Amino acid sequence: MAMTGINLYSIDYYKKTVFKGSYRGLCFRIGRVEKPPGESGSAPGEGESGGDSSGAVDGGEEAVDVLRVQAWKGPYVLEKTDEEIFTEYFEYSDDGLGKANEWLEDKQREVAMDM
Repeated sequence: MAMTGINLYSIDYYKKTVFKGSYRGLCFRIGRVEKPPGESGSAPGEGESGGDSSGAVDGGEEAVDVLRVQAWKGPYVLEKTDEEIFTEYFEYSDDGLGKANEWLEDKQREVAMDM
């Protein structure tokens, strides 16, 4: 899988670590997290805004592993940025990783238009 110019690792990579990167003004972080039951789309109360939840996972009765993808306008790391942080959740699968890639590409285009 490739975000225009960046190769994302296979889904197995995210079992053990997170992937942090940047591309043309967009910084991002992708990692596996356990999502509480009943939560869908973007995580509420974390200070980020979501987008539409296309490709996002709907919560079930039990917590499930999902990909949490965060994106923000660079150049600073997540912990140091004052920029708005966008967060979306995707199914923890190759298909979910593909949708996460598309979401990141959309966010990168938004950032490029603001520059």
